[in-house]
Amino acid sequence: MLSIRWFNQLAKAERDARTADKLVLLFFHSHNCDGCRKTEGTTFVDKQVAEVIERHCMPISLSVTNDQNLTARYKIDLTPTFILTDCEGRELERWVGFLPPEDFIIQLYLALGLAAFHRKRFKDARAAFEWIIDNRPNSVAAPQARYYMGVTLYKSTGDTSHLKRTWTAMRNRYPNDFWTKKASAWS
Repeated sequence: MLSIRWFNQLAKAERDARTADKLVLLFFHSHNCDGCRKTEGTTFVDKQVAEVIERHCMPISLSVTNDQNLTARYKIDLTPTFILTDCEGRELERWVGFLPPEDFIIQLYLALGLAAFHRKRFKDARAAFEWIIDNRPNSVAAPQARYYMGVTLYKSTGDTSHLKRTWTAMRNRYPNDFWTKKASAWS
């Protein structure tokens, strides 16, 4: 069984992330947090979760009690909190709360896609969004992934027809979704 190899020093995780061209995944937790314990006992022991984290991230586990400087720096309000940063420590994406393994993987792919989008790494963004659209089309993250896929295609090509096609696809597939309403501007 593959287990997650957690870094215990942020500087080392950032250096290795730079070398490997990966992001840093910060996991903020608290000893009295039920969601944290459930994440550690259910989600992080899942083989597929471990594989996705190892493939894309340099993970570091941070206690809000023991790592108060980083807790303050990243403005942690509740646990568990997950943050993707670049190798310079710049926050790119965050989410909070327990998710079971399958949903955690979807959330991580969405965050990886959005992080790549923010960094203008459109090929990487497209790959992450496509993974969700192709593999988990009925997930709650799929409409947002489809929306950002259209924006990514537009940003990478300058071709506005990608936006119109995105709107049409979303209207047909996710007619009442929040992200479809946002895409309606492209109709």
